[in-house]
Amino acid sequence: MSFPRPEVSRGALLGSQVAAIGPSGVACIADTPGVTLRFFRADTPEGVIDRLELHPPEAMGDVPVHAGPTLYAGPYFAHFGHGVAEGLHRLWAARHFPELYDARIVFQAMAGGARRPWFDAMLELVGIAPERVLLLDHVARFEELHIPAQGRALGGALLLPDYLSLFPLAPIAVPADAPRFLYVSRSRHTHSGIYLGETLVERVLKQAGFTIVHPQDLPLRVLAGLLRGAEAIVFAEGSAIHNLELTGPVDARVMVIGRRDGTRRKFESLVGSISPQTTIFSQARILGSLGWDRQHDQPQPSVACSIVPIDRLLQAIGDFAGMTLPVPDEATIRAAMRDDLLRYLLDPRGGQNASDAELGRALRALRESPEISALN
Repeated sequence: MSFPRPEVSRGALLGSQVAAIGPSGVACIADTPGVTLRFFRADTPEGVIDRLELHPPEAMGDVPVHAGPTLYAGPYFAHFGHGVAEGLHRLWAARHFPELYDARIVFQAMAGGARRPWFDAMLELVGIAPERVLLLDHVARFEELHIPAQGRALGGALLLPDYLSLFPLAPIAVPADAPRFLYVSRSRHTHSGIYLGETLVERVLKQAGFTIVHPQDLPLRVLAGLLRGAEAIVFAEGSAIHNLELTGPVDARVMVIGRRDGTRRKFESLVGSISPQTTIFSQARILGSLGWDRQHDQPQPSVACSIVPIDRLLQAIGDFAGMTLPVPDEATIRAAMRDDLLRYLLDPRGGQNASDAELGRALRALRESPEISALN
């Protein structure tokens, strides 16, 4: 199969990422003679749009010069979901074109941005030695900057024909005893958003033969092997879904349990391109959040706790997996939801982006919710 060769800019200047102006924008310092940098996202109803905001380097004296070929990989994001969904999709060229097999690779990072452990694990999983990769947070000149086409955009849109045929970019071993049914949990990640009653759903699924996976506790390579070997996978909506972008197409049927608005827009295209059968359970109602959205002066929905109808959810998972699941009584469901709400409220990682006043407002909004009283 034929893929477009990277464009080459000679004597390019690259700097750090900077704060973007647009609500879905990404901004960086760059001057790439002969090539226009682009960065596509497809996570809004408008579809695929170039969201890159370019700023020219300021006048300066001598800057570091990197000789030889360098592959441009785009912006670096310290958040796992964005880091995979938006940092992966130019790396294919480092595995596809012989002249780039050993080339330096550069990402543009925010000044002082941390290099997360999962980032190097991601690089190794796709066959790239981490020492080849530079996170750039200062201005530097590149003698020969190779700029590949972006293969996929945030939101799941494929930007290159036959792109998925490249995956996995490096071999991923599947365990001989890989479990058939996986549930990929968020129950140990409460501070960044959960649906109430998830711990009860896990207990029911474990008794029915599911393996419960807590992705933050597993090496990326181990999780990738489990995903490639499974027959059916259920994800609680979250960043762990982006692990499928590392595995490439899988044989498993995949179900996503939504916990906020927009689940279909965020994940249906992505999952549908990788799995032969996709089911989205989108009956969540946001209950409240300890995070605070300063732009809109309201609780932050992305880290909210949500309510889903547990009885209907278990019925849907059973239909999806081809098994009959027992449905606990209403008192048991309410007790589990109360327990999960308490875990959400007491998680010391929650609300850290909010001031004391904002956290107080978020807690009042939760306390005044009639659905809180209905859990008693």
